[in-house]
Amino acid sequence: MSRRRPFLLAGQQLSLRNPDMSLGEKLWQINWTLIFLTAAIGAVGFAMLYSAANGSMEPWASRQIVRFGAGLAIMFLVALVDVRVWYRYAYLIYLVAAALLVAVEVVGATGMGAQRWIDLGIIQIQPSEIMKVALVIALARYFHGVAMEEIGRPVVLVIPVVLILGPVALVLKQPDLGTGVMLAAVGAAVFFCAGVRMWKFALVGALGLGAIPVAW
Repeated sequence: MSRRRPFLLAGQQLSLRNPDMSLGEKLWQINWTLIFLTAAIGAVGFAMLYSAANGSMEPWASRQIVRFGAGLAIMFLVALVDVRVWYRYAYLIYLVAAALLVAVEVVGATGMGAQRWIDLGIIQIQPSEIMKVALVIALARYFHGVAMEEIGRPVVLVIPVVLILGPVALVLKQPDLGTGVMLAAVGAAVFFCAGVRMWKFALVGALGLGAIPVAW
């Protein structure tokens, strides 16, 4: 009997045992330690922006607090959604994020020598940031459907590698080397959690180092 990816299955089993949890029960299951650490890091940033403005909340600290608050609210909403919903729409979310990356090449706004944003009038969005989350969800769904005995087969890793390299190539074209490296690192982290052997990481690293002169 094949074994499935435990890091996703555990979360799904938790959800299936309690399909009709109340709002209070869902809030109780949120990782509040992570919330506290995130808020603490944010507070340090607010203090630095306040100091940089000579003891004034304007123009940076107040705006950053608003952005942080909006991001925190979105994080809570995402955490309250049943994990099965994210599993069901994982590939669709990835395709939407990929389409936005392609749209950047067509109608993207340019700033500081890079074309990374889509201007919606009220707000500018950076699709590469959306892809960071979409990539994790898509890879997690893929590996969830792969038996642990099959994870060592190179052919099994072709699809997830393509899922990573596509967005990385689009982001590097903007150009945004930092985010491109981050997407590759995020993908590598999911590969590691899925059980990919370390020698495969070493092989890819060696090939990457060998390709640096060509890329340069």
